[in-house]
Amino acid sequence: MGRAMALVVLLAMGASPTAQAQSDGERRAAMRQELDLIAERVQLDRAFNLIHELVQPSVVSIHISQTRWQIDRLRDVDVGEGSGFIFHSTGDASYVLTNAHVVLQMNQDREFIRGRNNAPMWYDAIRVTTARREQLRVTPVGADIDTDLAVLRIERGEMPVISWGDSDAVRVGDYVVALGYPLRVGYSATFGNISATDKSTAWFRREGGYAAFLQTDAAINPGNSGGPLVDLRGEVIGVNASIVSRGGGNIGIGFAIPARLARRVAEDLRRHGRVHRPVIGIQMDDSLDPAEIRRLAVPNPDAVRIALVLPGSPAEQAGLRDGDLVLSVDGVPVEGIQQFRARVAAARLGQPLELELWRDGERIERTLVPVSQEELDAALREQAVAGAEKTASWPAYGLVLGEDEHRGVVIAEVTPDSPAARAGLHAGDRILRVYDLGPVNSLDEVAELGTRPELVLLVYHAGHPWLVRLSR
Repeated sequence: MGRAMALVVLLAMGASPTAQAQSDGERRAAMRQELDLIAERVQLDRAFNLIHELVQPSVVSIHISQTRWQIDRLRDVDVGEGSGFIFHSTGDASYVLTNAHVVLQMNQDREFIRGRNNAPMWYDAIRVTTARREQLRVTPVGADIDTDLAVLRIERGEMPVISWGDSDAVRVGDYVVALGYPLRVGYSATFGNISATDKSTAWFRREGGYAAFLQTDAAINPGNSGGPLVDLRGEVIGVNASIVSRGGGNIGIGFAIPARLARRVAEDLRRHGRVHRPVIGIQMDDSLDPAEIRRLAVPNPDAVRIALVLPGSPAEQAGLRDGDLVLSVDGVPVEGIQQFRARVAAARLGQPLELELWRDGERIERTLVPVSQEELDAALREQAVAGAEKTASWPAYGLVLGEDEHRGVVIAEVTPDSPAARAGLHAGDRILRVYDLGPVNSLDEVAELGTRPELVLLVYHAGHPWLVRLSR
């Protein structure tokens, strides 16, 4: 009896490894079958294959050269490279969008080098290489350093054009593909996800640009700048612009200019060679602090406060007031000043914007129509004198100042060839602060300051606060 029991136990023990191995094999087979089913249904790899095949013909490599004296003669010297993509093509020409910093000259501090009339300078020679390895010369059409975008013209028509996508629909976690020509290794397509939206970078803040980037972990390296970031539909949702890196290579944090903004700027540059910047005529304060958010019971802690509504502007006509808080634009919640500025910059002239505001503890809605900066400047000049209740002169600086019901004092007149004119001030600009004195609240506070040998002013000019030093 005992021997029989021992035999059964021994047989059982002997059979156990075989049964276990069979069980592992069956489990692995089941996992493989499930993976095959998932792959068959999702087919991400096939989607990425198709994206590459669809988009690559529109992506170009950009090569930059400068004419320099070497040894005994002038030579064209390669000085940089980047990427771009064809966004428009007609019967006789095609247009490439890229980053301004790819095709405009910059110094070692990554500042744009300027020439006559303070305009940024293009490189001497720019050529592109297509997916078919054809090298073509291009002509600069226009650049906009505020958005870091530039358009080039190829004298060849009917080239493959990329399709624009909806960057407003992008969500964290979405799959994306970054295409371009990085690090002189040739064409490359890298895959990843959107890791954040509406991000800002120090360089764009320094340039006073519109920084509300898509952030991605798809590998973006030097040379990728200007290439497209596309979604699973193969549509451009962003223009690869910059990376965060200690060593110069990709570490999984790259930034792309949203298509909503890039598309509008690209079309303006193609048609006019410059951007007609949409503005609404407000100056904004910094973000609210937590104490103010609690005190005002603001439903959106990232709301932007309006510090100044300019007279005669779309904002004034729509009924916006100093102190209003902007909660959303066209139904998209505001996420700080940079994102709000970028959304306004991406608007089309003449197309209404729907703003949701917070005023006196209540939500209100206002509709306004952006105008160009030129239109707003003209309106401000017209109202500078007409709207002033009283005036004062700073003849040594070539300025006549006026006071109205709005913040600061308005510049009513600028004498030609005066210190103010040479500093770039215009009628309609508004002085907000005199340094060493503080914020300007009335004309009486500054009327006698025109006798000083030097003044440092914070001026609202061409849509931006601007620090100006005037010397007699």
